[in-house]
Amino acid sequence: MQSRPPCRSQKAHSRLGKVVSREAEVLLRQLVAEGVSPWLAASRSEQLDAAVLKAPDFPFQGVVLPPGGSGDLVRAACDALAPVFTTSGGAVGQVSAPVDPRYAEEPGPLLDAARTLHRGVARPNLVVRIPMTGAGVQVLADCLAEGIGVDATLVFSTEKYAEVLDAYVDGMERALVSGRRLACISAVTTFPVGAFEQEVDARLERLGSREARGTAGQAMARRLYRLREQRLAEDWWRVLRAGGAIPPRLLWAGGGRRSVSRLVGWHTAHALPAGVLEDAARGEELHGDTLLNADREGAAMLRRLERLGARLGEAVAALEAAELRRLQNDWELSSGSAPAACGGSARSTGPGAERT
Repeated sequence: MQSRPPCRSQKAHSRLGKVVSREAEVLLRQLVAEGVSPWLAASRSEQLDAAVLKAPDFPFQGVVLPPGGSGDLVRAACDALAPVFTTSGGAVGQVSAPVDPRYAEEPGPLLDAARTLHRGVARPNLVVRIPMTGAGVQVLADCLAEGIGVDATLVFSTEKYAEVLDAYVDGMERALVSGRRLACISAVTTFPVGAFEQEVDARLERLGSREARGTAGQAMARRLYRLREQRLAEDWWRVLRAGGAIPPRLLWAGGGRRSVSRLVGWHTAHALPAGVLEDAARGEELHGDTLLNADREGAAMLRRLERLGARLGEAVAALEAAELRRLQNDWELSSGSAPAACGGSARSTGPGAERT
């Protein structure tokens, strides 16, 4: 791979359409050349509006929207990325918007919420973001069967990702049988790299161990990547691929600047806040694919973390519960809604009440 050419820094602008420096633009192009799709991870503090999204130099191939965005903003983001979605044949150009996570344990209301969001936005490159609880995995398959793209989030282990891939096959097979265009059904799985690594490092710190810190995220990412490659070598994928399906993409989120260079592999993506992108552009160099054929190293590192006492199974269970609570709290704060009551029938807000 060619080294990054020297560039002069540009002053950051107030709007995301121009906030990306020349160094960052070069890094983004290099990621794309390696088969990595750069997504903008938008936050409430960033000025993301229709004018920004329509900027001719908007440099991202996907957008992760926070909760609380208006339907107009979601549609504007989808429209801004529609050209790349179309020219890539649906491989890139998606916009991830969340479904109300308070229904994460209830398959009926969760599916209704996904349908409502899908109908309200009415754009083929929308992926509805669903937490992968037991109900979420079921709803993932049902959404794909109905032609609704999904961003499966809160996946912290190979066991959970295996469930996601099983549901993906189920849903896409049903979509194929019903005559839907598989190329128009996007499937993304988000691994929150940063949250996983922080949880494992915190456990090591409590044990008084300084060994192997900062390694858990890359190790698990390598295992997830290998699992997907194994599944894509099976007969079911040949059938779906012949029907026009696009390979499901792994999306790395929250990993900080180091993950940009450490997690490079074909049909993956990085969800990057603007600040993290700029930090990575100033301090990280890409050195080619870091995931293909790296499963043994990843597995060995995870075994080492277990020997050190990290108890990865417990860490994953704790993360799934804590991150779901965080998503639910973020939703309530962004929507201004009252805390959800226990039991689906007692809630005052329904799936149609979501702001996106």
